[in-house]
Amino acid sequence: WQVYNGDASAPFRETNYRPEIFYQAPVSSTLMGGAWVGRIGLEHESNGRSQYLSRSWNRVFLGIGFQKDRWAIYLQPWYRLPEDKKKDDNNPATPPPPKGDDNPDIEDFLGHYELWAVYNAEGYELTNMVRHNFDTGNGSVEIGISFPLWGRLKGFVQYYNGYGESLIDYDHSIQRIGVGLLLTDLL
Repeated sequence: WQVYNGDASAPFRETNYRPEIFYQAPVSSTLMGGAWVGRIGLEHESNGRSQYLSRSWNRVFLGIGFQKDRWAIYLQPWYRLPEDKKKDDNNPATPPPPKGDDNPDIEDFLGHYELWAVYNAEGYELTNMVRHNFDTGNGSVEIGISFPLWGRLKGFVQYYNGYGESLIDYDHSIQRIGVGLLLTDLL
């Protein structure tokens, strides 16, 4: 949402889609006395736009997570599936073809993995997400807190700093603060 910006497409700035198919299974381990889980899958992320505004990528991932008591951590490294280069005729009067890689440098900004950490303290849940690219040093960090409002309804405040907050500006570093409502927490 961006209800405050009527000049640039309020109330929505962009909608991103991230369907995935995965297999998840418990990992048999007594290490650290908690529950381990492994996940392998395929993920597509896109903004559903066309031509100049199209952003998308596909990746395979292998993740490992751990949960104990009130906290959890999950690491998901990925491999970007390569796409063919766009066959552009370099004519500014014609839009680029729909087939081909819309953003060949996206991994330079969104990195090679996501690392999530969650801690639940008496109904308040603290979350942290980090992405990083080892070669470019680019990435992002997201920090959030959720709190009880009424019944299962919760409020949240979230801070984001870095690249890839939305696909349309994946290659621009931004800072934002968001507020909203949640129906469920991560833990």
